[in-house]
Amino acid sequence: MSNTLLTTSALTLALLMSACAAEDTGPAPTENVTSATSYELELVAEGFDMPWGVAFLPEGGMLVSERDGRVSYVAPGATSGVEIANAPDAFVAGQGGMFDVVLDLDFASNRIVYVSYAKGSSEANGTAVFRARLSEDGLTFEDGADIFVVNDMRATPAHYGGRMLPLPDGTLMLTLGEGFRYMQDAQDPMSDLGTIVRMNPDGSVPPDNPFADGADGLPHVWSYGHRNVQGIVLDEDTGRIFSMEHGPMGGDEINIEIAGANYGWPAITYGVNYDGSIITTQTEAPGMEQPMLVWVPSIAPGGLELYTGDVYPDWKGDLFAAALAGSKVQRVDLNDAGEVVGEEALFEEFGARFRQIVQGPDGYLYVTTDEIDGGVYRIVPSE
Repeated sequence: MSNTLLTTSALTLALLMSACAAEDTGPAPTENVTSATSYELELVAEGFDMPWGVAFLPEGGMLVSERDGRVSYVAPGATSGVEIANAPDAFVAGQGGMFDVVLDLDFASNRIVYVSYAKGSSEANGTAVFRARLSEDGLTFEDGADIFVVNDMRATPAHYGGRMLPLPDGTLMLTLGEGFRYMQDAQDPMSDLGTIVRMNPDGSVPPDNPFADGADGLPHVWSYGHRNVQGIVLDEDTGRIFSMEHGPMGGDEINIEIAGANYGWPAITYGVNYDGSIITTQTEAPGMEQPMLVWVPSIAPGGLELYTGDVYPDWKGDLFAAALAGSKVQRVDLNDAGEVVGEEALFEEFGARFRQIVQGPDGYLYVTTDEIDGGVYRIVPSE
């Protein structure tokens, strides 16, 4: 992955160009592929309650967010975490709780951390972003405050989004679900339900956001028509941003993000309601983006990573999806043109739901298991 910083305008242009190239192609056909090397999961740390996000610290160790409302610090070499003081007070119910944790791009000098979480009560709740400085010993959040809270609260403990992506231009993306019962609002960019939003590090609106003037959409909205985006990752070499979201029963998607674009939910979908009833017969419509990949049946995707390291040569440039209902890690084989050419299911025999997958600074991929006593595991070659 290139270390060259992309300006906001360059990033937007790259996304728009990639979208035009992929226009009207529909989901790509895939075939099963097999890695040349066998891999297994090596336990790194355990004892986390539904571990959701992982952030690696430059001095070693890591931060692990837990859906039960905690963020834990794992010291270098430790196999368990210690709860960090002064974390935000999360609304823990259903799918609500503490979500992602990411470091500011200048963390080495400012020690700023961002935490996404469910805020509010059963009557009115939604996704928020908390910003704080991590103490030198890693045990306390200092000067913490919310920099973002959704405009549209809801009365359901479901579909929060909550995944964050720091961009090289210094802005921060956040995914927002549509609250399950409020799916129709995902088609309205004047609502932030079912969107991806983009903000400055202080929560203010970047002036080049697609609806920055507020005339046709909320200023912080980047894209809309999403159901519940759980994975988002940037390819710094091309400027493409991949997002991954839950469909209903069937119709999980990977999309290429475009500023201001409509991704169709619930006007178009490849899935049906959980009771088998039809949401819509339409899988495409003018002015709505087509996914680059669709899963029917669903795998219930969690986190998404683009592998750029050298530890697994056969996997370089491929996407990796953590899967909950699928209880696997799904490798999406991309060719040199960035097209989907195959898929491989990994670690099905492990028997766990996987919530997050992330590349560590050592070039290894790490996954978290979505369990009450969940762990962080490193993917290593089998002996």
